[in-house]
Amino acid sequence: MEVMCTRALLAAVLVAAAAPAQRAPVRSRSAQPQVTFSRHIAPILQQRCQACHRPGDVAPFPLLTYRDAASNARRILTAVQTRQMPPWKPVPGHGEFLDENRLSDREIAILTRWIESGAPEGDPREMPQPLLFPDQWTLGTPDLIIEPDSDFTIGAEGQDVYRCFSVPTRLLESRWVAGIEVRPGNRRVAHHVLVYPDPLGLSALKRADGEGPGYSCFGGPGILTDNGLGGWAPGIRPRLFPQGVGIRLTPFSRVVIQVHYHATGARETDRTRVGLHFARGPVTSELYQIPLINTRFEIPAGAERHEVTASLVMPAIPGVKAISITPHMHLLGRQIRVDAVYPDGARRPMIYIDDWDFQWQAIYYYRDPVPLPPGTRLELRAVYDNSENNPRNPFRPPRPVRWGEQTTDEMCLTFLGVIRE
Repeated sequence: MEVMCTRALLAAVLVAAAAPAQRAPVRSRSAQPQVTFSRHIAPILQQRCQACHRPGDVAPFPLLTYRDAASNARRILTAVQTRQMPPWKPVPGHGEFLDENRLSDREIAILTRWIESGAPEGDPREMPQPLLFPDQWTLGTPDLIIEPDSDFTIGAEGQDVYRCFSVPTRLLESRWVAGIEVRPGNRRVAHHVLVYPDPLGLSALKRADGEGPGYSCFGGPGILTDNGLGGWAPGIRPRLFPQGVGIRLTPFSRVVIQVHYHATGARETDRTRVGLHFARGPVTSELYQIPLINTRFEIPAGAERHEVTASLVMPAIPGVKAISITPHMHLLGRQIRVDAVYPDGARRPMIYIDDWDFQWQAIYYYRDPVPLPPGTRLELRAVYDNSENNPRNPFRPPRPVRWGEQTTDEMCLTFLGVIRE
């Protein structure tokens, strides 16, 4: 009996040894948890995209819900992998700016994994709380809203129109403006908007021309003014000035709103509004705009890389610092760069955009003010593509293009917002 038991045990051992081993499943080192919209993608869209990708704003489609994102998944993939979106244009290392809206490599990898795995929704209970956007004013309710008395009509065809609207502030005392927000009434026809203070009220004396409210004003507000309040162009997001910085509005002054309109092929109307936000605390520095500009150039027809330059030497005024920079070109623009060359020869990059897009412009605020001591030379270099290979070229075949106010003309311009400390 003992021998039989021993033999049976030995047989069982041999059978067990011959049978395939049953091992616990081992998770692949390369396996990663599933990326879902609710847990991983929605927070990225809230932080990076929804300010523009929401109803009534500049982006072509919203990205507020799972359905919004899933139906545009392939467009999102292309845009983020090529870094077209979010549209943060400055090249790293050429100025350090506030509110930098650039996707990290990790965020791009997460978005890519989500889309390539079929864009799963995940558990809706893991969705973050939706962001609350103001119905109208991004910066909150303005202290003073400036707008023309009536709509302006833009014809279906014809050249671009520059129209200035003179609006009283009705201020009884001086106030410091701490920021403005421009809301074009009709983005289909608004090319850009500039806002000027008119302390003497001279714009009220401009003669009406029978073409509707306001007056024609190519090249500027048509009055003497030593400053600007700000402006808007496609892509620009409103922002308050840094603490302690403002622009003075005097009692009984007026404000001039200059709007550049272009025809769309249909009769259009517009009434652009400007919201002014007043400083809540003491203002120690007044903000001024310095233009770095070249108006005397011609871009030859067919030229793929035509360079235009401009320069300015800072006058003998100590304590001047730049707090913002606003490059501007039109449809042929490809690259724009500004450097500060100090009196000792040291060069400081101020901004460099190597993929200019007229539809995504911005006012860029420096993290720290940039000193511009007397004798500093500001150098601007802009590159234009006037060839048939440029899909934004408005002319087929290309023709020579010069400085001008029309959208189909060109500009070589950068505004520097400066203060004196």
